[in-house]
Amino acid sequence: LAMKMGLILVFFGYIIISSGVRMLFSPSHSFDGDVLQALPTNSWLALIVRLLMTFVVAMTAPLIVVPCGEMVEGKLGIGVGEVRKRIAVRVLLCVSCTGLAEYAPGFVHIVSFIGCFCVSIVGFVLPPLFCIQLTYNTRKESMAKMDFISCCDVGALAIGIISTALTSTMTFGEMRRSQQ
Repeated sequence: LAMKMGLILVFFGYIIISSGVRMLFSPSHSFDGDVLQALPTNSWLALIVRLLMTFVVAMTAPLIVVPCGEMVEGKLGIGVGEVRKRIAVRVLLCVSCTGLAEYAPGFVHIVSFIGCFCVSIVGFVLPPLFCIQLTYNTRKESMAKMDFISCCDVGALAIGIISTALTSTMTFGEMRRSQQ
């Protein structure tokens, strides 16, 4: 229930923020880069958009920290009953991300790069890879010949790897250009 409520709050927060940004910049002004940096400083609507963005980030953080913390805890072998260790892992995760955000130049670009890479991997590489793996595991004796579906899976995997490499390279190049 708490996760559902958090997602609903974030959803409506994003809708209100995007509408506010659209009203601020449409049609007289366009911006390049981080929208929060381009917002006017003397507008009440800009202040509301900034406050809502802070609210959305505050509501989104637990939705990210808890699953990520659970994965780290699983890799470290920390059980459900070890509450202090679980809290320490999650606090350390938050502190390290906050430190990275504070000291890394152009944190928006770093998040863009990581997001671009992860979305490409999850959306374009893993599905055909899982199909190939499932096909191989179910038909081990008949894998000598490639049927049409297997060829499509291999082609989709190749396209996914290429698109991941291209988008990650383009995002990384943009990140480097912005730092110069």
